[in-house]
This record gives sequence, structure tokens and C-alpha cells, in this order.
Amino acid sequence: MNSTQTAVVATLTVRVPLGAAGSLAEGAVDVLERIGAVDAVNTVDIRGVSPALNETTVDLEARLFVVDRVADESLARRELESGVGVRAVDRVEEVDEVEADTPPLAEVG
Repeated sequence: MNSTQTAVVATLTVRVPLGAAGSLAEGAVDVLERIGAVDAVNTVDIRGVSPALNETTVDLEARLFVVDRVADESLARRELESGVGVRAVDRVEEVDEVEADTPPLAEVG
């Protein structure tokens, strides 16, 4: 991980245009990656979808990297909220590292 990045987990709602290339998850990632403060999106976990006339609203939890200038959680939240296609940001939390949830190791013996 680059030292100029901060790992966060955000729960948010984005609008994915109808006809966007790829899956809904890929469309949600595209929305997030267009935000200037977002360096990279690691994973998205879709929590719900609401189709509409011109878009699909996607509720998701995203694990991503933001640039250090927005490392403060409230500033990161404002940057995410100002992104085009972002409808709402419910939670932003800084984490030590951004990795997909993994199941616990099974004990042998």
C-alpha cells in the first residue's frame, strides 16, 4: 500500500446509470473511482438495489483507499458525498488495512 493512502470502509448509496457496461458492482466501482479523493476501490459488497427509470440505486459497503489529505473520517465522508453519482453516505470508518473478510482458519487436530 502506498504511504499516501488511508484505508476506509464506507457504507453508501450510489446511482448506476442504466446501460452502464459491466455488472452493478462494476458500475458502483466506476462511480467511486471517479471521485478525486478515492485512490482505489478494493471491494464492494452490494446490500440492496432499487431500479428506476434511468438508473439503478445501489446500497453498498465499499473498502477503499482515499488520499491522505482526506484521512480524517469526516473529511473523507464529505469528499464521498460530493462525488457525482453518490446519493448518500451512511458511514465512513478508517481501518488498518483494506482486505476482504476472510473466514477464520479451521483448527486441525
